[in-house]
Amino acid sequence: MSPSPSLTRPRILFLGDVIQYCPDIYKRLQSQFDFVHPPLPDRHRPAFLQHLRDGTWGDFQAIMRPSWHNGGEMGKWDEELIRLLPPGVKVSASAGAGYDWVDVACLANHGERQTPPPPKASF
Repeated sequence: MSPSPSLTRPRILFLGDVIQYCPDIYKRLQSQFDFVHPPLPDRHRPAFLQHLRDGTWGDFQAIMRPSWHNGGEMGKWDEELIRLLPPGVKVSASAGAGYDWVDVACLANHGERQTPPPPKASF
């Protein structure tokens, strides 16, 4: 069960399936942050973009994609998608290798840091 929403705790847009590995770390994060967990149909690109336009998930400060094999249903994170993110988003954390799914320069222009930063990235 997720903790009740708080006006003072940062919000994380959690993209992907429920955590199966390292559940203790996830529980610790849940004690410090409010999680917004869109269901699979809302993570497909057309719906995902519309939810961002509509502000369905409110203001969130971080995006967490804890697995490389899901959470990427919305496709490439490009200018079309990134410009719809709330201005308070500052961190995007994603499991896996490589950055071919995201326009890192566009994220940096939005004021967001991709973690871990790619080699020779400048923000």
